[in-house]
Amino acid sequence: MTQAPSPLIKTVFLAAIFGCGPALSPVVAAPGQAAAAERAWKPTHLPERQLTCSIRHITNFDPGKLQTAAELQYDAVHPLTLVLPGIPVRTTPPPEPQDDPEPVDPRTRITVDPGNIAPTRNGTFDRVIDYWPERTELSAVISGDLLNVIVINNYDPATQTANFFMTRATELTHFQPNHIYQGACQVRFGASADGKSKA
Repeated sequence: MTQAPSPLIKTVFLAAIFGCGPALSPVVAAPGQAAAAERAWKPTHLPERQLTCSIRHITNFDPGKLQTAAELQYDAVHPLTLVLPGIPVRTTPPPEPQDDPEPVDPRTRITVDPGNIAPTRNGTFDRVIDYWPERTELSAVISGDLLNVIVINNYDPATQTANFFMTRATELTHFQPNHIYQGACQVRFGASADGKSKA
């Protein structure tokens, strides 16, 4: 059975516990500082990325409670490897969830998933919104209107790691509390299709 969390629970669930929401800060940069920072780093092309992840299945998530990370329990750890291809940086807003998705680069794929925790209908993703390094959102149809949804964010360039969150949902609004996974990924840039670094 799927459940729709309240906006407050979703915010705490994604941002506070898993780090999958936008960063919230009590200090807002002055407009001049923000503009200067944007001009300082404005790539035109995202690199190819290989994410080697260790994912944990959460067994006791309660959408009716504001749980802390320390209160969460896990029953297993799963390896998972995700490849994100090098693509042009997005310059336009993504389509709304109710609109038809944009074409997805077929190189976007999961290459290692021995536990089949991230199933797809045809081995590919149906919707990808890549705002790396801020966040990358991916969804794949499992069957009917049931989706597998992945969010990658909180990339740390010092350690080359990123946060991984995954759940199953219908219409990107109702999630399944018994299918919630969280973990960390080691990020390698320029990883080719066979897993070897490009020259």
